[in-house]
Amino acid sequence: MVTTSQTQTEWVKILSKGMVTIPKSFRDALGIKEGEVARIKKVGKRLIIEARDTVDYEVYDDKEFKKILEEDKLPKNKAIEAQSIWSDLI
Repeated sequence: MVTTSQTQTEWVKILSKGMVTIPKSFRDALGIKEGEVARIKKVGKRLIIEARDTVDYEVYDDKEFKKILEEDKLPKNKAIEAQSIWSDLI
């Protein structure tokens, strides 16, 4: 149960693509830092944003994701071999 002393209210503006800025006082109180993830839930007509210490999945920035994709490529000779074996899939 949330008591009145735990409730804080602020108005925020909904920006393009639905972006909202979480007020600094809220981020500071919850220890939310730039680049971290949070979970959002819709409950009736309310949106609840929950700060998370950990996530259930890995989160990568663009640079990390590009590196993963590059490392996942087949060596050229193996790619050519795979094409000859599965030529009907191309």
